[in-house]
Amino acid sequence: MISLMKSIYDTLEKHMKCKTAVLLGAILIGLWCFPGSGKQVYAEETLPGGAAGMTESNTVNMSAFPAYLTIKEDTQVYAVPGAVSTVLGVLHAGQPAIAVDRTENGWLYIYYIGMPAYIPESTVEEYKIPEQVPWQNMELQENMKINVLGDSFTYGDKLSDTTWAFPNVISAKCGAAVLNKYGLNGSCVAGMNPGKLLDRYPGMERDADLILVLGGTNDYGGAAREGTELGLPGDLTGGTFYGGLNLMMCGLKQMYPDKEIVFMTPTRRWGYTRKNKNGYTLGQYAEAIRERAAFWGIRVIDLYNEPGLDFAGAQAGYLVDGLHPNRTGHALLGDCVYRRLFENM
Repeated sequence: MISLMKSIYDTLEKHMKCKTAVLLGAILIGLWCFPGSGKQVYAEETLPGGAAGMTESNTVNMSAFPAYLTIKEDTQVYAVPGAVSTVLGVLHAGQPAIAVDRTENGWLYIYYIGMPAYIPESTVEEYKIPEQVPWQNMELQENMKINVLGDSFTYGDKLSDTTWAFPNVISAKCGAAVLNKYGLNGSCVAGMNPGKLLDRYPGMERDADLILVLGGTNDYGGAAREGTELGLPGDLTGGTFYGGLNLMMCGLKQMYPDKEIVFMTPTRRWGYTRKNKNGYTLGQYAEAIRERAAFWGIRVIDLYNEPGLDFAGAQAGYLVDGLHPNRTGHALLGDCVYRRLFENM
């Protein structure tokens, strides 16, 4: 991909005498590399959950781009190459980054919380997949602040009072001081639909102690809809489900370096075993969440396989329309998530 980009740029420089035209070509190439531009960017994986150039030691060959990287020392993030440009933020040692390309003078072109940005190449090292550790219960904190990002489940659609939704149940049980609900009806994780989680997560409050993410049921869509293209585990484009997960999980780890981030798989629902028009079942979207979360070192509450939470079976009566829970269903869901967070055995 990089050689193709260079070829395009060289052609522009050779045949376009106007400097403005060359600059425009460079901008177009930059947009082409980043998600949302319509160009699929991916890292071909050689190990499960890996990235381009992955070796048996679970590190990435930095000569291959795109590449997953780890920050080895605190560094400022810049809007353009050069330490005199606008500072967008800071990445701390241990945080991840996705590099799309490098400049000739030692700067890496990276994905940073939904934005293209640059960091010095000297500040990174090869990515190491975090070791999986046994689940440890969170400790209840005073004045806890909770962000919940999701779709109609998070919003509380079909409830006469949206404060009955499962995030409110969790907040009440743990005595949270602040609950920020970022629920939008019909919202997908990725794909071409407006209002997707990938576009909305950078707008969340940055001072939360616990960040919960529930999505995927609209990406599946059901048998009558195409749904979001599943894609490949190494995708780095907002056009596929895997790509959206990679970008959002990396971005959330950049936003909340020392906070608890927890993804939840979608619950079972009426018709969940049937394939959508793209040929995928709900279970495949749930598996993608589990797989990518392991790659990025993010906890998962697997609601899809949660015992005692089967909205397609024993608890089907708690759904209003085959999809959205009623008040009792939300209470059950909220209690389940709370127990997995704070009372998990």
